[in-house]
Amino acid sequence: MRGNSDPSGALLLGIGAGIFLFFKGFRTFREYKVVSDTPRIPIRSMAMGLINIRGKAQSEQLIPSPVTHTPCCFYKVVIERWHSGSDDSGWKHYRTDLDGTKFYLQDDTGKVLIDSYSAEYDLPDSAPRIVDSQHVASLAAGSGASDSDLLSYLHTAGANRMSHMVEHFLEKKGPLQGSQKEETRQALLGMVQAIPNLMRGQGTMPVPVDLIQKLAAARGPLSDPAKEQQRQMFLQHLQEHKDMPIPMSLNVTQTEQGRYRFREYLVLPGQEYDVTGSCMPNSAPKDAHDNNLIAKGQNEKTFLISWKSAEQTRSALGKRSAGMIFGGAALAIGCLVLLLAHLKMF
Repeated sequence: MRGNSDPSGALLLGIGAGIFLFFKGFRTFREYKVVSDTPRIPIRSMAMGLINIRGKAQSEQLIPSPVTHTPCCFYKVVIERWHSGSDDSGWKHYRTDLDGTKFYLQDDTGKVLIDSYSAEYDLPDSAPRIVDSQHVASLAAGSGASDSDLLSYLHTAGANRMSHMVEHFLEKKGPLQGSQKEETRQALLGMVQAIPNLMRGQGTMPVPVDLIQKLAAARGPLSDPAKEQQRQMFLQHLQEHKDMPIPMSLNVTQTEQGRYRFREYLVLPGQEYDVTGSCMPNSAPKDAHDNNLIAKGQNEKTFLISWKSAEQTRSALGKRSAGMIFGGAALAIGCLVLLLAHLKMF
């Protein structure tokens, strides 16, 4: 029986990681080829399908970023937690939080709406912020979130990402045929959109009273007189209180314990970005010049938003794909050789 120092498990993990990097490198290389083969065009000249454009970000509704409180169109926060052990110490990924609204990209010829959901972002990161629950410090007003705020934020980080996934799914499903189905979709959409604010202790959960009344009415009358009486009392109660706001808060005040590192990536208004994605019809245009939308395509999955120039983006993708392909192959082969040597198979 092998002891605790047997390296077989670690070598097998290394082989698996190498194979994963090898094939991921080919996916990145394909993205590199797509970006390289897609010429940049003015926004006014866009056609349906894969396009590459560059312009300045604009948004009618900016949101504050969680770490620095910077007004932005979109933010991504990568959170790592410090793990210490006798053999393995270091920063390990804890959670990733995403939030933002659809924003416009504008050049000299026009502007187009960007649906940032499911995009791959290549953005500059802010200076890392390290917070330790054993040494909580306060920040001066206006300098961003305090240590205690960030420790509380750990509980809600990720709620935005999940709610936006469900919101995007419901938006793509509608509008539905049939008034009751569409009312249900709209009610669920409103409830999902309220979740991030509820997690921060803001706002109220919209309760779809009319929908609940229709669903309850559709089930009756019931054969059991007692249950039918309860159903009627419930419907009457809903009718009497349908216009009363129902407060609801999911605000989380407790804080996490440990040492954490926060890195923030922002899409800032007025900054230029290079976007490669699929142009498609905008289902909810605001005017005659808002008919198109850039998003992740059904067939072509490449959707990249980068702060770099097109040349820098291509170069970075090429280097990354080469590193993954050759590095993954070297890791897998090296670990395989060591495993065979350890097992004395040659």
